Amino acid sequence: MTNARLADKRARTFVLVSVGLVVAAIVHLFIVLVAYPSAIYWLSYYVPNYEFGFVRRGLGGEVIRQLSGSHYFPAIYTMMWAPVVIWLGALGVLMWRIVSGGVRSDRRIMLALLVPVLPFSLSYALYSPRPELYGMTALLAFCLLLGRLEKRSSKLVLSACYGIAIAVLALVHEAIPLLLALGAVLAVVVLSKASPPATQRLCSLLAVGPGVAATLLVAVLGRKDLGAQLCAQIPHRLLENPYAASTSLQNAVDYILGRVESKADYHDWMCHFATPMLDATADDGLRLVGEFGLVPLVVSFVVGLLYFAGTTWAIHYLSGVPISVFIDQLRDRVALPLLGLALVVPVFMSGVDWTRWWIVITFDVAIVYIVFATARPEIDRAASRRNISVFVWLVAVLAVVPTGAALHFGGPGL
Repeated sequence: MTNARLADKRARTFVLVSVGLVVAAIVHLFIVLVAYPSAIYWLSYYVPNYEFGFVRRGLGGEVIRQLSGSHYFPAIYTMMWAPVVIWLGALGVLMWRIVSGGVRSDRRIMLALLVPVLPFSLSYALYSPRPELYGMTALLAFCLLLGRLEKRSSKLVLSACYGIAIAVLALVHEAIPLLLALGAVLAVVVLSKASPPATQRLCSLLAVGPGVAATLLVAVLGRKDLGAQLCAQIPHRLLENPYAASTSLQNAVDYILGRVESKADYHDWMCHFATPMLDATADDGLRLVGEFGLVPLVVSFVVGLLYFAGTTWAIHYLSGVPISVFIDQLRDRVALPLLGLALVVPVFMSGVDWTRWWIVITFDVAIVYIVFATARPEIDRAASRRNISVFVWLVAVLAVVPTGAALHFGGPGL
């Protein structure tokens, strides 16, 4: 086969894969909006506000309280879906950056088309539209900009701006700074490797410090006696509640197929599941993890670890950039990444979504790996026929299976 015919065949393959990704995205969107609408759970992140005092996770609800007036539900749905739209837009920018970062090689195209099907990408946004998507967008922007800066002052300003943004997001969800600390530190060490160690340490402090301080502030000053008062102000409306219908696989299938209905009053549901969590203490979080069960936690951890391993392998295989080359960038500077990783430990200790925590850790590492790979010469080398075949099957499987929907496995449900 001539080079021209081979190029045409691969171009058609990439077009077909792109069309398949669009179709898969539409199917997943149909599932989360129509077949299994679980918004009642994700809206709970925007129920708290500061009307009665400072409370954790209150900033999102406070924005709604100040701006919505009598349009509460349009406002809270907008607040829930806004990070999804922003995150998907950011992924589009990343894909464009990968393809346009050098020669338009097959490996660049494959890596760009891999991005939407990774566990932290499309399926995570649609099936888990949480506030950390804002933080993930900020970290992605931080990575893309940091590698382009040369002046020390510019890097320090960028790190400070990122750190302030993450500190603000801690008021929406207190775990965001802890979950994303590893990614910020890796970005500084890997994407700004030419900087002296002292500059890297200062950039890391500016990027991570404000968020950690904000998390501690929320833990110390957040009131734990406002659940009942916040419950009283929640409006009433019937919403779909698929969780009540999912007591078994057959019941879940019946709900998806429309054979049964399952609705809940928004006020009652939030007062039962959401507002009591605002009165929970750190000891309650530790107790929840302890009572969740060893087997579900281990399974959740192992699945998340497999996500991490599979994602890093896929990036290596399609980009051609060895994992060892990426790890080599950390030589003699591993202390900062280890400190960033250590900040995730309290999240595992106080929350049972161990697969979800691993998805965000995977994002922390993968996003830096991807940006790093786009500047490496290996990504512009020719791809073999086997590379293309593995790429097609890999993307096809990941496009169908919503890996980002997994929070944990086993344990009590809603």
